[in-house]
Amino acid sequence: MKKILLVFILMLFAVNTGFAADKYSKDYLQNHRHFAIMNPIAESMAEHIIKSSLKKETGGKYKVKFDGYTVSSMKKGIFKNLEITGTDIVSEGITIPYVHLKSLTDYNYVDYTKDPVEFKSDMKFQYEMMLSDESMNTALKHSNYKAVLDNINNIAYPMFEVKGVSTKIMNNQLYILTEYNFPIAPSPKNKVFVASSGFNVKNGKIRAANVKLNSAYGNISLNKVANMLNLLNPLEFTLARLETKECDANVENVNIVDNKVKIDGKIIVKGD
Repeated sequence: MKKILLVFILMLFAVNTGFAADKYSKDYLQNHRHFAIMNPIAESMAEHIIKSSLKKETGGKYKVKFDGYTVSSMKKGIFKNLEITGTDIVSEGITIPYVHLKSLTDYNYVDYTKDPVEFKSDMKFQYEMMLSDESMNTALKHSNYKAVLDNINNIAYPMFEVKGVSTKIMNNQLYILTEYNFPIAPSPKNKVFVASSGFNVKNGKIRAANVKLNSAYGNISLNKVANMLNLLNPLEFTLARLETKECDANVENVNIVDNKVKIDGKIIVKGD
């Protein structure tokens, strides 16, 4: 989510010159040396250009609401409010069905002339996003997830070896499918262990909760299964693929709604 925010900010000010140089806003600046409300035409143009630029960068569809103080302050990278709703966007190769981002601070200052951009004021955003099976399964194919599996296999050896992990959401339940085999006496075909899991959030981390197994697995400790799911943690890994160092994001709530994982929380950007 943090990488998505950074893309939004970069796109917002990458197009700054385009709408700030509009003839209507230029005339307004020339004739009014001090004003508090930005010309609505410039705001409308800003929203249109931001949507077009975001679509070009990440695909998907967007609704944008943008409020500035003045054209001149906006040219410096200062804005009042920003609200973006995106559907079916792509970040880091991961398709995200829904994202909503809204600024909570009413003074936000970004020096977009620097590379990388510098955040000149503290900023806070509320976010909500939805992840699908496709979102998580795409993330789990990334080479970095192999390191997660290698770590688990080092612990599990010689009892079993995890070969791969995938997810499936059905009836608002997340099922985690773990493909495994036995390193010492391998079976001709990999086996699949299936567990369903809910979530809770502890100290900003997503943890397995209300783990359920099919009775065919017999008397297996659910606590041990939960610990394994927390190590595999496909949801945390997917979120990690969307993070960046430029800001801090925390997860507040996780639920499954309409067979999508709904996550919300806040993103805090510390100004220099």
